[in-house]
Amino acid sequence: MHNADYNILVWLPSPMGDAILCTPALRAIRNRFSSSRITFLADPAVRSVLSPCSFNNAWLPPQRNPFALAARLKAHKFTHAILFKNSFAAALAVSLARIPNRIGYARELRGPLLTDRLYPPRLLNGKFKPASMLDYYLAIAERLGADTTNRSLELQIDQDASRNMHAGFPELVKHKNPIVVLVPGGAFGPSKCWPSENFAKIADWLVEKYNAAIVISVAPNPPEKKIAAEICALSSRKLLNLAEHPIDLGELKALFSLADLVITNDTGPRHIAIAFKRNLVTLFGPNDPAWTDTDYENEIQIVGNVACAPCAKPICRKPEHLCMLSITPDMVRGAAEELLASRRTRAKVFARPQFEEISDSFFIDTDYRTALSSLGLTSIDAVFSFSSAQNLAKSNLAPFRSRLQFDIGAAQSLPPTTVFLKRYDNPPVLVQLKNWLSHRRRISCASCEVEPIRELPAAGVCTPKIIAYGWQWGALFEKRSFIIAEKIPDAEALERKLPDSFNALPTTENLKSRRDFIARFAAFIKRFHQTGYCHRDLYFSHIFYRTDGTLCLIDLARAFKPVLMHRRFLIKDIAQIHYSAPAAYFSRSDRLRFYLAYTASNRLTRRDKAFIRKVLAKTNRMARHDRKHGRCVPFAR
Repeated sequence: MHNADYNILVWLPSPMGDAILCTPALRAIRNRFSSSRITFLADPAVRSVLSPCSFNNAWLPPQRNPFALAARLKAHKFTHAILFKNSFAAALAVSLARIPNRIGYARELRGPLLTDRLYPPRLLNGKFKPASMLDYYLAIAERLGADTTNRSLELQIDQDASRNMHAGFPELVKHKNPIVVLVPGGAFGPSKCWPSENFAKIADWLVEKYNAAIVISVAPNPPEKKIAAEICALSSRKLLNLAEHPIDLGELKALFSLADLVITNDTGPRHIAIAFKRNLVTLFGPNDPAWTDTDYENEIQIVGNVACAPCAKPICRKPEHLCMLSITPDMVRGAAEELLASRRTRAKVFARPQFEEISDSFFIDTDYRTALSSLGLTSIDAVFSFSSAQNLAKSNLAPFRSRLQFDIGAAQSLPPTTVFLKRYDNPPVLVQLKNWLSHRRRISCASCEVEPIRELPAAGVCTPKIIAYGWQWGALFEKRSFIIAEKIPDAEALERKLPDSFNALPTTENLKSRRDFIARFAAFIKRFHQTGYCHRDLYFSHIFYRTDGTLCLIDLARAFKPVLMHRRFLIKDIAQIHYSAPAAYFSRSDRLRFYLAYTASNRLTRRDKAFIRKVLAKTNRMARHDRKHGRCVPFAR
């Protein structure tokens, strides 16, 4: 059969972003079958975003009932069906329509319904291997004999839509400074959404620094309209909210083509920006960027690579939305500055350090590999034989633990940095079993500290920075493990040094500063507890205060998430804070202020009073124990 005799049906995927990722494959198929009739079957939104389109001759709307749709397709006498849509119903409909040649991926139990099958790559655990959907679709075109070397996304703009957009927003057309489009929503679900207050901060900064025109682009549905309204309310600048000035997809494409920069969650309009070769900052959280990677040269991806990501869940199940919260406004500002200055230096920015396994179960922050390698620290054996450091041994330190301090970076391209090495050598079985019970699985001693340190910063809880960690297991129990972490710069434990306002003579200004500190301190502890963690030693000695006012938490090997008796451990944490707060600096009124700020309330409820009574009872038991052993009691006058 000659190409001119082919009557080809191409069934497009439903998500708008996926349909745009299809465009390189659609172009390749059009070029391969230039004299054939090609009909696209697509949802209205997909048709709108792809139109006008030079890759097809006609459009067909979808239909829910595959049997009714099969009857319609049969009447068209298609010779080929190309299924970019992965559903079983799509394969069933083209099979019932008796289209002779049916090509697509053999997934969703539809392999027997296809005449030509492709198989997506899988991992050893059977799950699909993360790979770009762009290449996933191009593989179908390649199977048909098409030339797939051109991987660029392609969209066209309808001239009427362009004129309508220009008439509707003349202020943008005439704007001489950057036009920036913010896309704060996402059809996938709220888990992909960066906080509205962060988008508002970025909008204000762009107006202040660049006198930019800011456009908030959202879908015309209540959740996204609410997001747009929140951003406008939180911003101190005048923003153009498309929720209040709705436009269709054709006009939206025309608007995007004018943008100097687009900042977006990982959602469909991102691909519109790529198709029109706009500068682009994309924020990734729950989904792996590999699924939609296009190698676009004017994009900077910022990845919230926290411990629980990528989860691919539309709604975050965590108490805090860690992946998106780990992306800071400063990261987005830095990416925006690079792109607006046409000097992109990186394609990806990771919210958390990227660790590389350089030897068996030995992980290192890639930024520090050279520095540690220069000291020979490249294996577990090297770490446990290392002695060129200050030994921080204490009389009460368990014999299986050791602590060392040393400096790195002076001879490398890093600033001089002090680090701590904690080593666990053949921990007692009872210690390991206790850790396993607390964490509800087998876990090394070092990992007990690594996990909260990697998770808590996303919730706004400052912790030491990890630069390396590793472990070695026997048949069942841990043999050795270690963690290397940076010393928190410019910081002292609250036990040793409080903010200057506590040491100065009491004045109105100092009293206000003290109360501000108490409120921030309470908010810090509340954020920590909201993650689900508690700390077995939440004393002032383990809470550090930096010169910039940041509070940091250390000794996180003691942190865990209780399943049972959670309230009991909260009481213990607050009791330890109360106990270690010196009476010379913190009055009863200050302690009450702390608790009210911690609970974010203005008055004590009956439940609060019961909680405080238990805190005081716990504190008094601790005091009796310390007095018995001749130790001072900080909270007592």
